[in-house]
Amino acid sequence: MRHTAVLSILFVMLSVFVVNASAKDQGFSGKWVLDKGSQHPGDGPNSLEQKIKQDGSGVTIESTFKEPENGVVPLLYLGVMTTQMHLSTNGNVQQNQIGPFQMGSKTTINGNQMETEWTAKAKDDQVQGHWTHTLSSDGRHMTLAIKESSTQGQQAETTLHFVRK
Repeated sequence: MRHTAVLSILFVMLSVFVVNASAKDQGFSGKWVLDKGSQHPGDGPNSLEQKIKQDGSGVTIESTFKEPENGVVPLLYLGVMTTQMHLSTNGNVQQNQIGPFQMGSKTTINGNQMETEWTAKAKDDQVQGHWTHTLSSDGRHMTLAIKESSTQGQQAETTLHFVRK
């Protein structure tokens, strides 16, 4: 009886270790949802989920979210609230169509951080931004620090917190 209990405990501990190890080994790839336990910006995307896939050509992000009631996405979330985007990690500028805007971006991955510099033209305004995706040491949590500024003087920043699903 005692032997069975010890084996059961070892099995549970091994299972937890395998799940944690596999989350860490996946890097940014996987399904991410906004952490309901963290502070959420008032103008932030509702019900944001992102599926991230890393491969030899870079990073593809597919997002789902609840559309804002007024239909207007704040410039701060340009590119974050889009259904699909590809980020090139080979040093070249990657172009993405984001609604009516054309966005150019460069992305680098260094360990647990993915940095993206981007620029877009919104009407007669040049908008620039910076995203920093950071993975936790266990690979179960990710933050997305967002900074945005425009030639017309708008500046904003926020951080979104995600958990791996």
